[in-house]
Amino acid sequence: MYSNLSLVMCLNPGFNKGITNGILKWIFVFLFPLFFSFPVFGQYHITETLQGKIDSIVYQINDQYDLTGLSIGLVSDDTIVYQKGYGVVKIELNNDVTANSVFHTASISKLFTAQAVVQLVNSNLISFDDLLIELAPELQFRNAWAKEIKIRHLLSHTSGLPDVKKYKWHQHNQSESALKEYIQKQKLKSSYQPGLKYQYSNLGYEILGYLIEKTTDQSFEDFAKENVLLPANMLISDFRYYKIPDSLRTWPHTKKGSSGRIITREHYPYNRMHVPSSTLNSSAHELCLWMIHFLKDVYPELEKQPLYGFQQYDFKSFEAVGHFGGDKGFRSFLMMVPDKEIGLILLGNCDYNEDYRQEIVLPIAQILLDQ
Repeated sequence: MYSNLSLVMCLNPGFNKGITNGILKWIFVFLFPLFFSFPVFGQYHITETLQGKIDSIVYQINDQYDLTGLSIGLVSDDTIVYQKGYGVVKIELNNDVTANSVFHTASISKLFTAQAVVQLVNSNLISFDDLLIELAPELQFRNAWAKEIKIRHLLSHTSGLPDVKKYKWHQHNQSESALKEYIQKQKLKSSYQPGLKYQYSNLGYEILGYLIEKTTDQSFEDFAKENVLLPANMLISDFRYYKIPDSLRTWPHTKKGSSGRIITREHYPYNRMHVPSSTLNSSAHELCLWMIHFLKDVYPELEKQPLYGFQQYDFKSFEAVGHFGGDKGFRSFLMMVPDKEIGLILLGNCDYNEDYRQEIVLPIAQILLDQ
């Protein structure tokens, strides 16, 4: 029997869109491998035993859910121990997914936005306790509670602001002013006094991106690229999907109606209004590089301050941190166990049967801990 992982709601982390508040527990059972025709590519340096165990897990879950494409990466002790692609980037093309294939990561983006904000705090350009109304008095504050929102409330999903309802991904808005105009049009109204409880809000992270632009006089994307992505050797990754080479990009897939036929979605999820919360495009390989950088250079410096932006989990009596991601056509899951210096990333280009994320990642995490 596979031991349980509990997803714990606290003031620091936020749950991904569609994840139920409170404590979620998953218990998984290892099954015997089921072998079928599902191509695998992009293997990194691994042991034959580890490869066989991970392949067995992926094969069994794919047989259950009929996934389109996946990319998986594992790190341990400053090393990428496994990275591999499974399936295809687009069903019409039948090109193989590799560890370098780039996916829309959805809410995993928030980890990078939070890291950018922490850098501004460490540079004394802002503080966690700065009031939003003092940093951005030009915004529309529609009740007294909204005027009490601090940076830490936006980071920890405790601002009381609502979530975003319509992302309008089909617009593919690339305007330099899109984020600014979107935030300045919002009528900010908190549903409770900030800091009292958790309420997931992508809007809070869009506001953080707006503040980064205002504070640095740079676009959010440029600041994040220069100060968060490149220091971790994430050379290809970008919040702007149109910056990704066509040869590396994957495509979003879903199932159509009652027939359950897998189709490629017409629109890639992108709208510059929602860049800070949702639009990081990256690969398993480059997210492995980031996890190594984070565990070695960033996490040790964060131990004396709240770990903003992360979901936090209890896994096998260890503290684990990470984030789920989910938008139209894509699902993802990043998890790290800092005390054991291990990290795992799964990227998928299909949005159906989304439990496949944890049903693949958690048994693999168990294998890493056992080793």
